[in-house]
Amino acid sequence: MTFEYNKINAKCMWCKRTKNPHPDFLKETIPTKIFESKKGRKIELCFSCFEQERENSEKQKIDFETLLDTKLEVLKLLNL
Repeated sequence: MTFEYNKINAKCMWCKRTKNPHPDFLKETIPTKIFESKKGRKIELCFSCFEQERENSEKQKIDFETLLDTKLEVLKLLNL
């Protein structure tokens, strides 16, 4: 799986980070990848949030793309 590095305006839709938290890469944007949810939504996640969601989907035995839709809908309800 390839994440995009040094993308202009990179921002994780979950954690809202824009800067790379790694101490060696503080001047770079956060590496992100755009995933397509089950409902066809484009969701940009950083590597850390992707790992968490992938792990959650495996634990809950829910399709990763479906889990993205569920979380996005909850975040919208909470205005986050």
